[in-house]
Amino acid sequence: MTRTINIIFGILIASLLFTNCSSDKKRNRNIPVDSITEIDSVLSATTENFEIQANQESVLKGKKGTSIYIPANTFQFTDGTEPKEPITIKIKECFSLTDMIFENLHTISGDKILETNGMIYLNAEVNGKKLSIKKGKAFAVGFPKNELDKEMDLFYEFKLNDRVKTWVPDYKFFETISLEESVAEIDSLGLIGDDIGYEIEYPIEMTDDLYEYGFWSSGSTATFFELKLKDSDQTILDYIENPSNIDSIIAHKFYKNNWTAGFDFYINKKGIMYNFRPESHSERKQNNEALKIVKEFLKSAPAFDIQSYKEEVRTNWDYYLSVSGTRSINWDRFKQKFRNQYSNLTDKAIQKIDPNALEYYMFSATEMGWINCDRFWDIEDSEKTDFIVKTNNPTETKIRIIFKDIKSIMTGTYENGVLVFKNIPKGKEIKIIGISYSNGKPTLAVGESFTDSKDFELTNFQEFTLDQLEIELNKLTITIHNNVSYEKH
Repeated sequence: MTRTINIIFGILIASLLFTNCSSDKKRNRNIPVDSITEIDSVLSATTENFEIQANQESVLKGKKGTSIYIPANTFQFTDGTEPKEPITIKIKECFSLTDMIFENLHTISGDKILETNGMIYLNAEVNGKKLSIKKGKAFAVGFPKNELDKEMDLFYEFKLNDRVKTWVPDYKFFETISLEESVAEIDSLGLIGDDIGYEIEYPIEMTDDLYEYGFWSSGSTATFFELKLKDSDQTILDYIENPSNIDSIIAHKFYKNNWTAGFDFYINKKGIMYNFRPESHSERKQNNEALKIVKEFLKSAPAFDIQSYKEEVRTNWDYYLSVSGTRSINWDRFKQKFRNQYSNLTDKAIQKIDPNALEYYMFSATEMGWINCDRFWDIEDSEKTDFIVKTNNPTETKIRIIFKDIKSIMTGTYENGVLVFKNIPKGKEIKIIGISYSNGKPTLAVGESFTDSKDFELTNFQEFTLDQLEIELNKLTITIHNNVSYEKH
């Protein structure tokens, strides 16, 4: 019995010593550090605790400006029961470069780069038991604009696996349930269509006005994958699937009636399609109206550039194309309808938090955990590259890149002794930040480059105290584009 008590007492003493050590370093940042993990624990953002009553509405304000409105009876336990005791709300605000680095945060959604206005962590619990938001309920969160004047969206963190995390827009978060059930679709995050092989439960009623209707080629001769149209880099398949080439009312009719119209035809020496005949290799019955529409549609297409094809385009050969109707979600209209279902809550939150609400990005949220106020960086047509950073002892060095043009921070992956930042736009000016430790002190190195440079080497690490390191990191903010700024930590 005495031995058991001694063991328990020893564990308690060790726990207290560790806790005191961590808190000592939070208070006195001149104490030596022994690892990157220790630097993270001292310089990471502070968590604020609030106590609210389950059956009363609450307004919470974080030290860095975040405002949260929680209606009464919003939470439940995992078994569906409602809390009766006071609820503890934990909030962590990350608006500075230092916060984001030492919380190991990034600004990536799938394979797209985000511009951020800040991130918060939100958790609710009773006596250590986690709570969730009731179905059909929501709370409102206001992110301070910090003089930013751009349209922003709400994003939730989504864990793809134990190592990989990404951000998903609130209006697309319902897809993550399906993504978890179908690993094969993870790479196309945010690009899920209607025919992905399993049912999706949409959070709003899916009416016709939420879709865009168009054509797609449901079958073709292999030649058309490479043969280009005249004065264009497009193929006939691209032309068919370009929504600007077809009236959406006609495309909707094809989709609604499940029409498919296929033709065999010839191509003459000038690259023009002629001698159209309804497909001969299929027994399916084709609608006469659909055949007429598709025939006129194909005849109106530009001629082929015969010289663009490496093989011979034969004039006495039966080529084949078939056209069907398709649809895709119009995400702008979907987002508007999704947000409208919580408009009353948002309006009430504005009155409770700030009737003017001009200094906040205000959103209604249905998920807790990490939440972002972000927007997609509009660089879809930019050529992409991998940016490689070399440094001594890379596994013990925290390396991040930040863009000059926008407020965005990226993490890389270690491959063969170097750090690789994948699929980033070429020609962008960046800063490379490296943090390590030596002789019990943090070390910092900062480099500048363009993303299309090859094998950048990060050197000249300088020793700092923890306080000095934080100051130096925040100094970097003034070098970012004058329209983009990080709040001071």
